[in-house]
Amino acid sequence: MRKSIFNVTEIFFCLCLLLVPLPSFAYDLGDYLSINGFLSQGYIHSSDNNIFGESKDGSFQLNEFALTLNSTPMEKLRLSLQLLSRDLGKEGDNDILIDWAMADYRLTDSFGVRLGKVKLPVGLYNQHRDSDFLRPMAFLPQSVYTENKRTMHVGAWGGSIYGNISLGHAGDLDYQAYYGKVDFRDDSGQAVGMESLIKKTSMQQGWGPVTSFDSENEYVTGGSLIYNLPVDGLRLGFSYFTGKSEFDFTAGGFDGKASGNSKDFVVFSLEYTGPNWTFASEYTEFTGDRKVASIDVYDGRSQGGYVQLCYHLHESVAVSVLYDVVYADKDDRDGDRLEASGLPDYFGWRKDFGTAIRWDITDRWMVRAEYHNIDGAGLGLSIYNSPSVPDRYWDYYVLKTSYNF
Repeated sequence: MRKSIFNVTEIFFCLCLLLVPLPSFAYDLGDYLSINGFLSQGYIHSSDNNIFGESKDGSFQLNEFALTLNSTPMEKLRLSLQLLSRDLGKEGDNDILIDWAMADYRLTDSFGVRLGKVKLPVGLYNQHRDSDFLRPMAFLPQSVYTENKRTMHVGAWGGSIYGNISLGHAGDLDYQAYYGKVDFRDDSGQAVGMESLIKKTSMQQGWGPVTSFDSENEYVTGGSLIYNLPVDGLRLGFSYFTGKSEFDFTAGGFDGKASGNSKDFVVFSLEYTGPNWTFASEYTEFTGDRKVASIDVYDGRSQGGYVQLCYHLHESVAVSVLYDVVYADKDDRDGDRLEASGLPDYFGWRKDFGTAIRWDITDRWMVRAEYHNIDGAGLGLSIYNSPSVPDRYWDYYVLKTSYNF
């Protein structure tokens, strides 16, 4: 994994310079260039199980920094770039990466083209997941927006088409379709999970210890449809994602290949926004196809979904409640197949009840606190707790503050 030539301290120093009162053109040069971004820092503490790193002891490895540049050199052309530094437990390490970088040419309202590193429209909220101010909680619901698979789902080098089609009195339809290739990070949940599977398989087959591991995405493709009904605040959505990844490894004297394919990740979405509240619910199913050397790894069709309500007590104070559930195999919700293989049955699900409060101190500064009570160890929790076995019942809380500029 190549390290960035910058570090977060240098970027933070540049940000401090930007925050010094200067003439307005330092931030907004009209259509030529605008610069903005955000900083966030959080604290996470969990009981019984680690999540996203060493959280049982409490962890400040929960931060994000983004710098966004936008330019409109022509009437229908917009150029944009976002640099992102993040640290989430074992992932990120505050490296400065290109989160997205696009040339966006919108020919008409009904047709546009984006080229570069494009954001992927998974569910209703994936394209905005890197803005803390747009999330009701510190993390989006994990049944749909799994942090372990963020690298695969957030953006891809390639292109997309998009547009809005008017349906007259019946509302309108937003569409997107994309094709590209993902930059895999060695510390991403997807790579760490596959390396863990290869190590386990190597031990079972007697190949020896894994001495090298390399991952590469072949492609991702998919699209989304969002139907904006002729009812204020109501929209329905559907998205589809598929992709293929390859992994090379050496175990003892054995050189092998592995694959991890996303056959069909589908999301059905509903959102209804009222004067002081927003209700959202999404349902997802996913089929994986993993193979280590010539050995097929059983992957059931996972199933999940959530309901979430965000209510504004005041224009600056909002509370949210969430129920989020995911099953590793929708045909084995009780985990009987896992138990027969020697694993705890509760590895087959994760049920999350969460609540949060958010206070917008100013238009630019926000703080939040939230609590999650969880039953189950699904969604790859064993990655963060190896070699110990995760407990079934556990909880965690998050304190976080963010600043937009």
